[in-house]
Amino acid sequence: MVAPMTSDQRQRQVESHKIKLLTVLNAQAARPARLKRHVDPERDWYAIAKRVKLQQAARHEESGSSGKATAVLELPLDKEDKVAESEQDAFSSHFAPESALLSALEHNDEAWRSSSADHAVVGRLTTCLPSGSKGLPSDKSTINPTLLDKLKTYGQARYGSQTPATAKWLSETLASYLDVSYTTVDLDERDALRAAAAMHAMNHIYKTRSKVLKNNEYLAKKEETLKGKERETRDQGFTRPKVLVLLPLRNAALAWVKLLTQLSLAAQVDNAARLDKDFGLPEDAIDRLAEEGTARYPADHVETFKGNIDDEFRMGIKVTRKAIRYFSEFYSSDIIVASPLGLRTAIEKEDDADFLSSIEIVLADQLDVMSMQNWEHVQFVFKHLNQIPKESHGCDFARVKPWYLDGKAAQLRQTVLLSSLDLPEHRSLFGTALTNRAGKLRTERAHEGTIKLVTSGIKQVFDRFEVSDMLKEDDERFQVFTQRTLPMLTRSAVASSNTLIFVPSYFDFIRVKQHLRKSLKEELSFAAISEYSTNSEVARARTLFFQGKVNFLLLTERFHFFKRYRIRGAKTICFYALPDHPQFYSEYLSYPFHQREDQQNSSLDPSEVTAFVSFSRFDYLRLERIVGTEDARRMVMADDTERFTFM
Repeated sequence: MVAPMTSDQRQRQVESHKIKLLTVLNAQAARPARLKRHVDPERDWYAIAKRVKLQQAARHEESGSSGKATAVLELPLDKEDKVAESEQDAFSSHFAPESALLSALEHNDEAWRSSSADHAVVGRLTTCLPSGSKGLPSDKSTINPTLLDKLKTYGQARYGSQTPATAKWLSETLASYLDVSYTTVDLDERDALRAAAAMHAMNHIYKTRSKVLKNNEYLAKKEETLKGKERETRDQGFTRPKVLVLLPLRNAALAWVKLLTQLSLAAQVDNAARLDKDFGLPEDAIDRLAEEGTARYPADHVETFKGNIDDEFRMGIKVTRKAIRYFSEFYSSDIIVASPLGLRTAIEKEDDADFLSSIEIVLADQLDVMSMQNWEHVQFVFKHLNQIPKESHGCDFARVKPWYLDGKAAQLRQTVLLSSLDLPEHRSLFGTALTNRAGKLRTERAHEGTIKLVTSGIKQVFDRFEVSDMLKEDDERFQVFTQRTLPMLTRSAVASSNTLIFVPSYFDFIRVKQHLRKSLKEELSFAAISEYSTNSEVARARTLFFQGKVNFLLLTERFHFFKRYRIRGAKTICFYALPDHPQFYSEYLSYPFHQREDQQNSSLDPSEVTAFVSFSRFDYLRLERIVGTEDARRMVMADDTERFTFM
């Protein structure tokens, strides 16, 4: 038999069970909790990073005061690393964890001062500096010698020994990490400007990668030793992507991706076949625009629309030391190439724009083409740049630069805008979305005017209407058209037929179209064409107008931009407003003299053709591209007359 336990034995058994239970509870409490996928967007990332930094400093002090011998870690730096870490290098100074650009200047985003001066290379240059700035930075980002050699090889193959001076200027300017709005891109220099910007982007990627890898090695060896020589390791943003290339069409994206690859250090390219498949034309497709070329269409139209012209795309590019991978996932990519529409659909579908939180360079090419798409998409993308991310995405906050945590990344981001036109939308973007504290530049040029290309003898009447408030200009312009221009056209025996009415804006087009339906007399008729018209609707309207079965033909600038059809049958051209593209003005005034190939040359005399133009002082940018800078200033500022006639 088992002897019964005494009271002391029972008490010791109870205490033993308590100890075991406490041990189990402590072990369970010590287990790390599972990480939740959702991260509170309101978390104070800066406080988290600061706490981690303090904990590291405390451990460092404890190890230093232990009295044990410590090994001093000195990492060897190769030539490229020494260049990247030099304080005189713009890459290191501009994107330093404690950037002097943010600490030395007055933090007033509204306070900028600007000045303009003639420039030997780009014509006229407007410089904008933030409040407190002493001038443009003098530091330049040193270029990787291999990349520089590749750029020279590309330039010699494309231009021979006559590389455009504008490309050299752009390359030197970008090396200072200034914002640039280059609004005077000519077709013959576009490839050189693209190459300069692409090389700068690749140089930035390789410098960033080199610094991160060196710091990874430093931290790994420092953990193996008790102490290492202190080195700045705050070298990252929230996410990996550092360069955004914003483009309007897939054909431009294909050219840019191939250019970035050509100007890289990559010996291997992954998914190259997929790039040609997704961004090129199918193998059995015939590119009639490229085949017919400039024999039928203007050169700028051919270069813009040959190839794949889909406007919804996005892709990531991952860059390593010896390889480039296309179509990498955004959060593992270094470069994002996308259209504004492609990015917007991705962001709205996933409700995630965190991959844009750490963009340090934005290259927006063919901004003039984007203005013919939906400009709101461009504004949407810039609005979502450099925002505090909603989730951590595996970020090591101890290595995040403080100005990222403070939400000031946009004040160091470099933005490059390339366009063939200087448009009000571009100037607005330049003034509001470009906040680089290093400064920003905008190019301008004096225009001779495309009116010089118009056939001599055509009467061209420019009527200026007065408007004091830009917000009321649309209503004032519509009133001028309905009360002055249209009655004049309908009363004229000549202008009441064979009249083409050019309306740049689609919203104005709808407004004028509705008015014509209500106001035209029964004996007068019109047809209308816009960018949304079907091919059959376009063909029918053009035929009716050419045959004289309708008196007026109403069309939009976007229709002409995308189609570039020659409209035959017009003798009077009425510009409701001037086109953004100055070549459209001279093209429309040349159409009355164009005949089909199977017809004899036109016997129409230039004196039988007339053009009427309405403009206000807010149309100055458009006006100077058409009549020339000097005449535009005179026409806008003149007090003694509101009507100007050119022959």
